[in-house]
Amino acid sequence: MASRQPTLSIDLKAVQENLAVIRSMVGPAVDVSAVVKSDAYGLGLERMVGPLFEVGCKSFFVADLGEAERLRRKLSRVDIVVLSGIRRSDADAYRSRRFIAVCSSPVEVSVANSAEVAYAMNLETGFGRLGLRFDEVRTIVHSDLAPPAFVMSHLACADDPESRRNGLQRDRFIGMCEMLAPAIPRSLVASAGVSLGADYHFDRVRIGSALYGLNNAGLDPNPFVPVVRLSAWLIDVRQVHRGESVGYMGTFRAERPTRLGIVAIGYRHGLAWLVANRLVAEFGGYLAPVVGRVSMEYCAIDLTDIPAALARAGGRVDFISPTRPVEWMARSASTVAQELLVRIGGGCSRRYHMQFGAPS
Repeated sequence: MASRQPTLSIDLKAVQENLAVIRSMVGPAVDVSAVVKSDAYGLGLERMVGPLFEVGCKSFFVADLGEAERLRRKLSRVDIVVLSGIRRSDADAYRSRRFIAVCSSPVEVSVANSAEVAYAMNLETGFGRLGLRFDEVRTIVHSDLAPPAFVMSHLACADDPESRRNGLQRDRFIGMCEMLAPAIPRSLVASAGVSLGADYHFDRVRIGSALYGLNNAGLDPNPFVPVVRLSAWLIDVRQVHRGESVGYMGTFRAERPTRLGIVAIGYRHGLAWLVANRLVAEFGGYLAPVVGRVSMEYCAIDLTDIPAALARAGGRVDFISPTRPVEWMARSASTVAQELLVRIGGGCSRRYHMQFGAPS
């Protein structure tokens, strides 16, 4: 084998299909923006934006000015919204590159106005993070400032459709927007919030997780197409006697004669340390539990129940697949799927397809 590097396969056609799913959920009157921050959730900003642009996506949200510059080099005719705000030292870049600054404080609003930079106003409606408070919006209303391109906020509990905080934040958002010019476009929800219904969609939704196949709201049936597959090489197979331990601190002890597979993937590649003795991988159509602690570059799987003729070094082991999506691993790791995508995408070799089985 030429390389032992684990591979994250990314289906670009599936990303396009997930954009179409969101459009069908919100209807033609609502704009859908793609969130490609944090290197498109670890999947590669430059490779994500082209296929999305091909199917009509014309506005993108990025984390910072560096990502905005990368995106502008790829696409010259799209709106690029920068979530990190604006500083005076960056004003020339925003203006010349036609970036839209998300302003979360009166100072940022003032900077954008004095530099004649297009901006969005981020409102704090109960998330407890960044955003203009009610009193700050009231002060801005009575100042001589250019209106924002749009107004936005973010729901704290969109993953839970039963949470009363969703309605509370929506009502606060409406009230703060009414203080501004009524015609200014509004944007409240990201991926999970789309399923809350038309009362939350307003003029624009901002979609990240759903594009990449994540079903944050737990919709059943899941309308989103799987986007990623994580696989790694099985590099060795060995026998372990009953009673022997495996890995650091011996957290797994064989209760029977065990056929053990050593796989070239570890926490260096983004495989969460906490999945030890909890995650189940796939090998040759069979399930293979991860046993013992995950180490920096390797982990072990139990191949005992897999036919001996199949359990040979040189095969590929799937840790994320269409049948066992990112959410499965996230539950085993006691984290969220977004974190795993960012970590795995940054630690593994990425391979792109227009559908699984057709590399590009």
